[in-house]
Amino acid sequence: MKRSSVLPKALACGLLICTAFPAGRGVAAQELTLDDYFAAAVRRSEVIATQSELIRQAEERYKQATAALLPTISGYGSYLWQDPLPTGAPSTPSNLSRQPLAKVTATQPLFRGFREIAAMRQTEALISAQSDDYQNARVLLFKDVVQNYYNVLAIERDIFNLGEEIRLNQEREKEIQARVRIGRSRVSELLNVQSTISTLRAQIEQLRGQLSVAREVFAFLSGLAADTPLRDSETLPAGVDPIENYLAGVDSRPDVRATRQRITAADENLTVARGGHLPSLDLNGNYYFDRPGYLSDSNWDVQLALTIPIYAGGSVQSKVREAASQRTQAELAMSQVTRAAEQEIRALYQSVVLNITQLEALENSTDAAKKSYEAQSAEYRLGLVINLDVLQALTAFQTNQRALDRARLTAKADYQRLLAASARRAGITSAATPSP
Repeated sequence: MKRSSVLPKALACGLLICTAFPAGRGVAAQELTLDDYFAAAVRRSEVIATQSELIRQAEERYKQATAALLPTISGYGSYLWQDPLPTGAPSTPSNLSRQPLAKVTATQPLFRGFREIAAMRQTEALISAQSDDYQNARVLLFKDVVQNYYNVLAIERDIFNLGEEIRLNQEREKEIQARVRIGRSRVSELLNVQSTISTLRAQIEQLRGQLSVAREVFAFLSGLAADTPLRDSETLPAGVDPIENYLAGVDSRPDVRATRQRITAADENLTVARGGHLPSLDLNGNYYFDRPGYLSDSNWDVQLALTIPIYAGGSVQSKVREAASQRTQAELAMSQVTRAAEQEIRALYQSVVLNITQLEALENSTDAAKKSYEAQSAEYRLGLVINLDVLQALTAFQTNQRALDRARLTAKADYQRLLAASARRAGITSAATPSP
């Protein structure tokens, strides 16, 4: 008899385990912190990958600019057939009926009005600007991650708080049902509680729709499963530093650094344009393997060529004016980016300060509302207050609790964005540019 009872128990235990832990899934999904989420988003982001490719393109343009200082070597070969000259006509290398030519040519630029050197410095500045654009793309992605991260946590917390409010109302429902049976409460009081529970359940369903949308954004940004659990690992400071400390980080922001590098590049581009007014000097050399006519025994020649620009239809001066305008444009862009950065920091700073101040008030009001609810519940059992008073106290308590939790998460989100905007948040920018 004992052996026969063991098998059903074993099967039941096996069924319970299979139900609790479906095949292909772990015992528990790992909760993601904000840093984990951001790391996953960086790996997933096409924008970050595109910025990496732009850096590589800028590096290749630097190599192309460097190549302008180096000699060029090329081979050349030709064979010309032409109608033979009349009998008795003088013969020259240019009028032979058969003219084979094979040579190697080398050209070394000696002076080009400093244009090549300026072009190298320009591409160096553009590489730095592109690297800063890459870092700025990471900062922008972090801000999107922060927004979605705390949005998901806030909605989930709202759902939890509403569930807690439903639980407390269900306890009241049971208490009132018992009182209705003995004639100490009216049926209308029971119906009032049941109506409140239904309303709260409708609110939860509405929040679940919002959570579904927020979770889809999470999946899009991170590339992870939409139901991956999140864990709030960030803390709020007891107080924030003076705003001047945050504004001091404006110059360290990657978007500001990028515009500064583009001003440097515009300066070098102006030098390149002005170099068009200066002469150029080249050294050219040829080595001949096959040569027609009386020059067939001459194997090589070297030429020093000086070119002095005199008139080009005003195109060079037009390029100079265009480069000067581009430099002014770069300065205006830097002014705009800097002012926008300062405005962003000031706005976020004010939000954080107000949020922290609001948190203290909400904590006090939530604590008072909780005590009021507990007192009203006790007095209801003594017949000192009516059920409506208790429901109002419960609603006030839960409303304050939801406002407190949402304000706390909003304050954390604004604080993280403030740290990112002022270049004070560690782990956002990469220590090195992406490797090819």
